[in-house]
Amino acid sequence: MTAKEYLKQLKTLDCLIKAKLLEKECIRALSTKVTAGNKERVQGGSSGGIESAVIKMMELEEQINSDIDRLVNLKAEARLLIDELVDDKHKVVLSMYYVSDMTFEMISDETHYSVGAVHKFYRSALKEFEELYNSEKE
Repeated sequence: MTAKEYLKQLKTLDCLIKAKLLEKECIRALSTKVTAGNKERVQGGSSGGIESAVIKMMELEEQINSDIDRLVNLKAEARLLIDELVDDKHKVVLSMYYVSDMTFEMISDETHYSVGAVHKFYRSALKEFEELYNSEKE
């Protein structure tokens, strides 16, 4: 795995968590529609739709929690490596981009560097990180 692939795991895992949270909300919304439509159910009727939705939400919640734990651990690990970089600008840009999940434009606004400068710092930071990452693997 390259250094960039290692860091991209953070963004990928964060996106997966967001997707699962959206899925959970969709299931919740559908389950409320199911309950609204079943108001006049005969006694003893099945509530399988609701039970199924609740079970799916619980399973999804477990997956989300597991993914969040993994993400927190990965971010802590990445932060330790990023903190070993020599150039503070490199630390800031990589940390904001990968750990804080900010865009280059957001980093530019926050740091008051131009977007072009942020891109330049990013490329340099990635090279420095690559060297550090490769030396850590050996």
